[in-house]
Amino acid sequence: MKNQLQKKSFMAILAIPLICLFNNIHAQVVHPVASKKDAKFSVAIVPHESYADLKVFRTDSLNNQVNKNIGYWVISETQDHQTIPIVWVSDPITADLKIVLVNYPERAGWVNKHKKSLLKL
Repeated sequence: MKNQLQKKSFMAILAIPLICLFNNIHAQVVHPVASKKDAKFSVAIVPHESYADLKVFRTDSLNNQVNKNIGYWVISETQDHQTIPIVWVSDPITADLKIVLVNYPERAGWVNKHKKSLLKL
């Protein structure tokens, strides 16, 4: 009985930071455009993390800190002052930024920190 109570307490302590983490996902908003001249930079999706500059977790969640630049992206259909215009390209060699999509928010982040300035507004 005492062991079960200790396990439940331990799980509750672990759950609180995880709930806070997922409720406070901060994301950058990118907006795909049709031509390179309208984009801030070009982006290619690569097949493996070892080829990527940035590991991206795609989310639909927004809050008041959308410019965290930590690899959480919202892809918007509309452009406004908080969106970053990008153009998708199929050839990673010609892309300014190479990304790989990850399934979990804790896996998102910069591999090549020199490219971090691309996503500053």
